[in-house]
Amino acid sequence: MRIPPIYKQSAWQRFLVGFFLGGIVSYFVYLFMYGTLYEEWVNEKAEMEGTIHDLERDIEVLKDNNEEMNELNQEGLIIDEITIDLEMDESLELDKLIEHELKEAIKEEARHMIGRSVNGAVQSTPLLLGAIENKVYKLDNFQYEVTVKQLIISEILYLTVTVEKAI
Repeated sequence: MRIPPIYKQSAWQRFLVGFFLGGIVSYFVYLFMYGTLYEEWVNEKAEMEGTIHDLERDIEVLKDNNEEMNELNQEGLIIDEITIDLEMDESLELDKLIEHELKEAIKEEARHMIGRSVNGAVQSTPLLLGAIENKVYKLDNFQYEVTVKQLIISEILYLTVTVEKAI
């Protein structure tokens, strides 16, 4: 008694080809889903690291200036936080990670303003603007220049900057 060869039957051939193609399609679907989730995790991790870094730097600055802040609190308002908004052309498309890194770099330039009185910050505004606008920010092999469009000094230092690609 002889076993009939399976490879000659067209039903089995169709089944095996369908099984193979289904495996390939499911593998690509898996790669797409994993890539999407991984990108979200990377963005979330970068935001959390930035927040942690900001808070650690704020703690350092506040510890260093604790006595000065007590005196300044009696005199007037103190800058506690820095908020940055980015404005850019439609032609300049930055992904969320680069936007976050650019905001962090600008915050690092303005970090010395935390813990200062509002009056002292107003006096050093030209220095702050010069420090932010004269620096070329290098991120992922690209260079960016920023121009401060709006600056509001209160308990929170609000900066609105325009981003352009450096030549």
